[in-house]
Amino acid sequence: MNISRLIFCSFAALGAAAALRAGFPGLDGVDFNKLVDNAKDVGKMAKGAAGIGPQEERVIGGSVAVEILGSYGGIVRDEAIMRRVNLVGRTLAECSDRPNLDWRFAVLDSSTVNAFSAPGGYVFITRGLYALLDDDDQLAGVLAHEIAHITQRHALKIVARGEFLAGATSIAARNSADVRNAEAQLRQFDLGINKIIEVLLKTGFDPKTEFEADAIGHNLAATAGYSRDGLKLVLQTLQQDDAGASKAVFSTHPPLADRIQKL
Repeated sequence: MNISRLIFCSFAALGAAAALRAGFPGLDGVDFNKLVDNAKDVGKMAKGAAGIGPQEERVIGGSVAVEILGSYGGIVRDEAIMRRVNLVGRTLAECSDRPNLDWRFAVLDSSTVNAFSAPGGYVFITRGLYALLDDDDQLAGVLAHEIAHITQRHALKIVARGEFLAGATSIAARNSADVRNAEAQLRQFDLGINKIIEVLLKTGFDPKTEFEADAIGHNLAATAGYSRDGLKLVLQTLQQDDAGASKAVFSTHPPLADRIQKL
């Protein structure tokens, strides 16, 4: 990383704080009715991740985000929690490989212990996991892992391996004023929404992908000024939990012991 990039990241927290003071509302302002309609219209499709542009990634991410919200109780309506998560999350995002995404962070109203991300910059952590975190370093560790999934386009790579084919004309009409242009673009891309949702919520990424997100998130946290051991401490705490939370934590992730060893 060059000097200018380091200087830029050093001011990331200030920029995120300014955005929050200006009224950054987390996920407020998102037209979830549109996202729900998009999710209903998107069929099973497939295309190489490298061929998916910003508009297509936003459509995919919005559709996946709706499914995550619906499956995990919606958003926790606590202004202080939302501000904290967005401050830490946006600081990390500014130092990531894709700072220009429309990053959005939220806490899901679920007692389960998990975290999720969707293409385009959506990052979620459950209320159950949030309650277990001791400080911002640990929160940063969890969020950085999910950010890494997005910057590395892990979910979009699922599409590249997919076996699905369909169209997306109504999505194009809904999401672009230039309907003909949007239709022409979207017809080139096969968006494996259902496959992404299945992986994120049920089967999980393969261990190699999760270990990569751990490693990248580990370094991202340090670059943004947080402890690089935040995620490891979270996993160690869960591993030692006598109440059995560790059995359910990140149920779609590799075993805690393996992740801790890699970290």
